[in-house]
Amino acid sequence: MAHETGIRAYARHRGVTPAAVRKAIKSGRIAVVNGKIDPDVADRDWAANTDETKPRNSVSGDPGLRRPAEAPPMAASSMGSPRENWSASQTPARGGGYAAARAVRETYEARIRELDFKRMSGTLVSADEVRVVAFNTARQARDLLLAIPDRVSAVLAGLKDQAEVHRVLSEEIRRVCEELAQLPPFSTDDPARRH
Repeated sequence: MAHETGIRAYARHRGVTPAAVRKAIKSGRIAVVNGKIDPDVADRDWAANTDETKPRNSVSGDPGLRRPAEAPPMAASSMGSPRENWSASQTPARGGGYAAARAVRETYEARIRELDFKRMSGTLVSADEVRVVAFNTARQARDLLLAIPDRVSAVLAGLKDQAEVHRVLSEEIRRVCEELAQLPPFSTDDPARRH
């Protein structure tokens, strides 16, 4: 465990006001143990639990006296203040916290909006609607095919030429196929029109 500090010392370390540290403690973004703050743990918690979309300074949006992320850390032998020894460990955690949860939420919301757009534009249809249309089309095909013997059996009974029987059967099957091809196309507007 690193050295523990008070609120003022941690505020100097973070380059923020003591009021900002108190606010972070009160909101649960960082933890205090026996009135002291472990800077390493608090830095990780601060980064993971901070909403990076909100400005850190209500006037300018700048992080105050903190060094920018691209600045290299000071040498270990430097006797500067803790604020000058800023390191990459203060960057937002990638594994969890507010930023990661928000990214996940935004990703899902974008996917839902994309699906809604595709559904409204007609490029995406419900799987249940497709199943109903496929079932009804197959049922209609079955009914038309099973009706062929009833329609042509009397005609075929009177024919003696095999080629003529073949022609009549082929003609009837072609007629059924053309009738199936004339079925109305799938429409998401009115399911009753599809049947």
